[in-house]
Amino acid sequence: MIQYVLQIKLLSSMTSSGGVGRVGLVDRDVAFDNLGLPVLPGKRLKGLWREAYRDVMEAWSLCGASATPAERIFGEAGGQPGNGSACLYVASAELRDAPSLKPWLAYLQNMDQKAIYPIRPDDVTQFFCAIRTQTAIDRYTGAAHQDTLRFTRTLRPGLIFQALVRFDNPPNATLLHALTLGAAALQSIGIARTRGFGKVECRLLARDENGQMSDLLEQIPVSEPLPSLSRPSHSHQQSCISKRSKSTPSVFPVSRAVPTHLLRYRLALTAPAIIPVADGDPNTVMTRDIVPGSHLWGVAAWQYLRQPDNTSKDDAFRYLFLDGNLRFLSAYPEAHDPHGLDERTQRLIPVPHSIRKFKDGDDLVDLLEIGEVQEPLQRLERRYARIGETVETQTVVRTELNYHHARAGDRRVGRALGAEIKDGGSFFVYEAIQAGQSFQGAVLGSETDLRFLQTLLNDTTLIRIGRSRSAQYGEAKLEWVDDAPQALTAVSSEWCGFVDGGLALPPLLDNRLIITALSPLLAVNDRGHPEACFPKQELIQALGLESSATALTLVRSYSRTELIGGYQAHLRLPRQQWPAIATGSVFEFKFKSRECDISRENLLALEQSGLGLRKGEGYGRIAVNRHGYLDLEGEMEETSLDVTGHSTRPSIPLPQVLQDLFKDIAKRRCLAEIRQWAITIAQSLEPAPSHALLGRLRLFLDHNVLNTSLENLRTPAKEQLTRCKMVNQFAMMGFEPQPKTLWELLEQAGNDPESLTKEQIEHHIREVVSDQDELIGPVVDSLADEAGSMMCKDFLYHLLTALYRKQART
Repeated sequence: MIQYVLQIKLLSSMTSSGGVGRVGLVDRDVAFDNLGLPVLPGKRLKGLWREAYRDVMEAWSLCGASATPAERIFGEAGGQPGNGSACLYVASAELRDAPSLKPWLAYLQNMDQKAIYPIRPDDVTQFFCAIRTQTAIDRYTGAAHQDTLRFTRTLRPGLIFQALVRFDNPPNATLLHALTLGAAALQSIGIARTRGFGKVECRLLARDENGQMSDLLEQIPVSEPLPSLSRPSHSHQQSCISKRSKSTPSVFPVSRAVPTHLLRYRLALTAPAIIPVADGDPNTVMTRDIVPGSHLWGVAAWQYLRQPDNTSKDDAFRYLFLDGNLRFLSAYPEAHDPHGLDERTQRLIPVPHSIRKFKDGDDLVDLLEIGEVQEPLQRLERRYARIGETVETQTVVRTELNYHHARAGDRRVGRALGAEIKDGGSFFVYEAIQAGQSFQGAVLGSETDLRFLQTLLNDTTLIRIGRSRSAQYGEAKLEWVDDAPQALTAVSSEWCGFVDGGLALPPLLDNRLIITALSPLLAVNDRGHPEACFPKQELIQALGLESSATALTLVRSYSRTELIGGYQAHLRLPRQQWPAIATGSVFEFKFKSRECDISRENLLALEQSGLGLRKGEGYGRIAVNRHGYLDLEGEMEETSLDVTGHSTRPSIPLPQVLQDLFKDIAKRRCLAEIRQWAITIAQSLEPAPSHALLGRLRLFLDHNVLNTSLENLRTPAKEQLTRCKMVNQFAMMGFEPQPKTLWELLEQAGNDPESLTKEQIEHHIREVVSDQDELIGPVVDSLADEAGSMMCKDFLYHLLTALYRKQART
């Protein structure tokens, strides 16, 4: 299988801004991942690639040749795949050495028990970057303006980044030629591109199964014009579909079927995902921390329509995707058993709103069980837990903020001018679920329907979900947890995560009925308008009670509301904002004793069926009588879904880049310690030499003649250096015997400069990788040979400067 890679080589310093700065360090920082490796965001690359291709397209148009419109390749906002949207996906660009660096960095940054001072992400970022300073100068006085000093972190020239480019359908030669020319025309990236920053060389490469790269620019005939790209024909789409069985049931029942089986799925995010909610300011898009079932519903429906002779008017399409016979439940975070008794992962559930935590501690309380309390409490919002007899573990979904800007409508500007200017572009923020986290969901239906769905998506391993899924965001790996559909009677309830072990019927409570929303619940009022109200009448009918207002009485509730929206890609229109009862809401009902002829089987059927509208998209999932009697004594363990570091050493060889990183970290740490050491020694030396002598010594260092020049000093100068003694004696690393005067210190540093730093270098290297002796030796020796004299010279510079300042103060 051929893979396509967009390769970017930096020809000058470049800042692909991450949108934020670090107080006291830099005002504009680069974008980097959680390991500290710099990245070039895919959304930014795609936009620049589009603009570069437009320049190529205009050049061809001036020559009288037709060119493919950029919208046909890079897409339009809200377009449907194959009909106006992007036909490719551009991932974020990583360093070419990132695949070999990431396992080692993840291992070294998570070995706290082995390393005294392990590698930090900031150490990695500093290795690949440099900090530039700039200020505004008054054109008349030549002096710097006040409060204009700025620090910008820049990527070093020579770095090579690679971004994977994936296509919805196998690309033809025309599409590849168009993209290759657009990539070659992309020559600048990042900020300050008109001031010498961000010069790059971009190429579109093809990588075969053996990993061999080939430049597609060399394969384009020079004399051949750039033809127009036609839409994929029906025969082309048919050839792109795999040859697996596409048998569709020929007869579908008219009525809605009751779910009898279950098929679990897992979504592992390989890129950040944006599941937008109706929240935040106009320039900020907030995300949900789950993957709604409607996303897999859309993937399955589109996969069905891509197959030959299938349309949205088919009875099969209506039966499977419109009538709710397949119910795509939302994908919630998954976690392992905290007690280690079960190696399988379990789908977690939202923590009910009636469960609160004391503000002055970590103890939990269920208000549904004990009523109101006087102590201050706080909610456990956006938390998911494994709940058995108690709340065993709690999981937090990690999110991140990414900063983008839309350029002005005038392409000559090349930047955002502000939302207050018409077509001036704007700065906006995306909140996204971090990559590397796994979510588990399920699909309910009959065994036949689920087997058909499994066959339909059998070859679909990478899917795209959420917003901006044609660049940087939304890529996820889909896999089935179950090899075949499982009977609902053979697995536990949704409250317990659908794990194996047999069905547990809901308990019967005395005159009580507790309904817990496991997903948003959509309903309408008596006039048919959307309203965030509990569908009490539907509950009464589902339980077979008398249709009267006194059959069930709502005693208390702990609920929240939210807005459920979405986007209809085939119509390019947003869906109606629907007010809904939020996930985790709890309702307690009481009913008359003479009307409580309800069996546990009826309660189970209510759980499996759900309440409200749009059940096929996973809404209206409930738990019945599953809590209200939990043992919540003690603290709740909180975990995170972030990817933990590798506990074992990687099997791949140590990359040369990592050895250079070791040297850079050790050098920076040594220099920081040496400079502080120089200040301490200068404070201990009395009396300080004269300014003239300190200036002469600095000239000796500048011309690298310290050793020979010390011998030629006249007697008065030598006496000044000899009289300058250390008042406080302390051990000086690397010196044997210990010097007592400034003369002895300079003499030993001039004769053997490496002795000053080698022990420090080895010390700091061992702080980084204390248990990797085979890694330490070559790095220590190499760094001592390369930087020993330089570090000694740096130490003497700081020592002379500190003595000069000391003399000036006295």
